[in-house]
Amino acid sequence: MSYSAKAIQVGKNIDQIRVNHLAFKETLEGIGRVIQLGNSLQHPFGACVIAPGGAGKSLLIESVRRNICNWPFLRPHSVLVASLKEAPTVGQIQEDLLADFNYAIPPRAGTKTNAAHFGMLVRAIEQHDIQLIALDEYQHVFRADKNGVAHSGINDWVKRLMTQTCRPVVLVGTELLDNFEHGDSQVTTRVSSIFRLPVFSNDENWRGVIASYVAAAKDVDLSELPAYATLIFKATKGVMRTLKALVMEVAMIAVDANDTKVERKHLCLAFQRLVGPASTRDNPFV
Repeated sequence: MSYSAKAIQVGKNIDQIRVNHLAFKETLEGIGRVIQLGNSLQHPFGACVIAPGGAGKSLLIESVRRNICNWPFLRPHSVLVASLKEAPTVGQIQEDLLADFNYAIPPRAGTKTNAAHFGMLVRAIEQHDIQLIALDEYQHVFRADKNGVAHSGINDWVKRLMTQTCRPVVLVGTELLDNFEHGDSQVTTRVSSIFRLPVFSNDENWRGVIASYVAAAKDVDLSELPAYATLIFKATKGVMRTLKALVMEVAMIAVDANDTKVERKHLCLAFQRLVGPASTRDNPFV
């Protein structure tokens, strides 16, 4: 089941393909607006991005950090990112953000040091001219702890951070953020733009995504994939991460079979390998 070096390289090349479907493009453009206005005007700007697992949250954050849109107003290394843990605390978030600055001796969180670390974080943001603060997995703030208490103090901390730094913030998380815009007005009036990265339906947008992979792949002929769009939808359940994994797998299988074009037999084997032998799912390509 191992792949040749040539097949692995083909898989790597497909992994680098960025399919900017409509919702992804709109969200990127919206974040660009927040960055530009938030760093130009004396007014708080922020965005909340809601997406289920596998819909492209991590890719979105990476795309902003790498400035794939080539925004002239976004400087290199000016996006600060932290990923919240399942039971987040202000101290943990500050520690993760400060770690992004690569201090020789990273500060450690603690109730006695939170205030000092907040001041250190604010100064670091100003000194490094940070233009955007992105907090991933923010849905954990809305998940109650073992005592049934929500982590509302983090919302207060976000409000204070935006006030002190005058920098825009993007909050990214799963569907648990659905009620975000109906929450604390002290935060929602600052983080007012809401975006969604959806799981796809089996429609023209789905076919457009598949067509984008066909057009972008240079090492292997994927031109047969649109003919199997409905079966691919059943195999991936409309999740972008799973779709990319299937496309990479099927391309590597075709390359190692010395076939010039991906066909149904390759899709069948790719699905088997993707879900594993213990899966109870029916193979839609059989």
